[in-house]
Amino acid sequence: MLDEDPFATAEQQQLDELSEAVLDEEVQRTRSDLPVLHEIIDELSEEVAQRSCVGLIVVDTVNLEGWERRHGATSFATLMARLAEAAREGRGDTIRSNDRLCLNMPGGDTLLLFLSQPRDHSENSVSPSLAVEDVMARFERQLFEPFSAAKLTFHEALDSVSMGSAHLLYNTSVDPRREIYRAIRRARADAAVNFEEMQRRRQRVVGHMIAHRKIETMYQPIVALPQRQIVGYEALSRADEADSDELGVHLFVAAARAELDGELDQACRTLSVDRRPTIDSEKQLFINCLPPTFFEPNRELNQLVDQWLADGHDPGQFVFEITEQISYEQALRIMPAVERLRDQGFLFALDDVGTGAANLRLLADLDPDYIKMDISLTQGIHESQRKQDLAQYLLDLANKSGARLIAEGIEKEEELDTIVELGIELGQGYLLGKPKPAEKWLQER
Repeated sequence: MLDEDPFATAEQQQLDELSEAVLDEEVQRTRSDLPVLHEIIDELSEEVAQRSCVGLIVVDTVNLEGWERRHGATSFATLMARLAEAAREGRGDTIRSNDRLCLNMPGGDTLLLFLSQPRDHSENSVSPSLAVEDVMARFERQLFEPFSAAKLTFHEALDSVSMGSAHLLYNTSVDPRREIYRAIRRARADAAVNFEEMQRRRQRVVGHMIAHRKIETMYQPIVALPQRQIVGYEALSRADEADSDELGVHLFVAAARAELDGELDQACRTLSVDRRPTIDSEKQLFINCLPPTFFEPNRELNQLVDQWLADGHDPGQFVFEITEQISYEQALRIMPAVERLRDQGFLFALDDVGTGAANLRLLADLDPDYIKMDISLTQGIHESQRKQDLAQYLLDLANKSGARLIAEGIEKEEELDTIVELGIELGQGYLLGKPKPAEKWLQER
């Protein structure tokens, strides 16, 4: 444990400055270079008049105002840049070479995709309206796919992104520029309707999944890097493929929107322990927990702990993962249960540390046995001195507090090499092992 309250020292300021520098660097790296509407409006007007521009799809983030206030302008800019990057990468597939992609305005909150014609594969068998709907569905999958391994913060944002469409039908008595602006308004109105229907559908799906335990449990290895030896597994829960396609966003994000995140958290935690791979005396099981897990009266938590001990496992093999994104008030509320479990020998990890408003007071009070370095800090660390500096700072902080640092999200050999050179001894990520069901790990023993 840290000897003094670091929240009141220069250490907190130093950590905040390093974190902010990394965020700023990420924004610069991913900054969108898309044109804005006013720059191409005249060319678009000619295409509308020539009937070579026939449809519009909008990707609207108007519902993200609250999210941006919580996570900051840099996070919003990163989100928009990553959406734009995913859109550009779809050229030649969903997006044709003569389609036009732009932002609604400088620093805008809406991506605009103007569709050329013809869109459909068989003009005699598919109506134009169905063709546009099909393009929009494929475009949504293309935009969201790169976020599959992103931190939960971005999945929360995607849940509030809406999409809509409109046709551009030129009237010779109307200025085509006004037709474009009117089409944008119609498409945004369509996006608002689609958003409400999408939320209702997600609530139905996630409720059914929880009730019927239609949840896949995967286990990703945590590896001692010098020996490349598995020392534990983190349990991860996800929807099956069919339900995942219908949800369109992260399972826990959909549950939180439906106010079923507590029920889902309990179900996933129980299934994660019940379905676990063989945990010998040298390995640990890491289980993610929302803060209410530790609120009184803790009946489900007590049952889980009792069962773990009854199965003959050592309490030191069970690691509760708590996200750093909890509020300080929540942290104070969970401390009695945390201290009781710690007295029994159970261990704790503080997750998602490294970017954002890192809180050293939370670190000092929770006194975690493990600190998990945020995935966004790991990605591209070999190309960023700022990320390396922040990782080194977190490693020194972990050593000072008696914790062990785990680098999450390692996907490239260059990232692994840099992390090892920094002296970080534990890692996790696709390069070291992808999440698999327990039976797959048993087969590889």
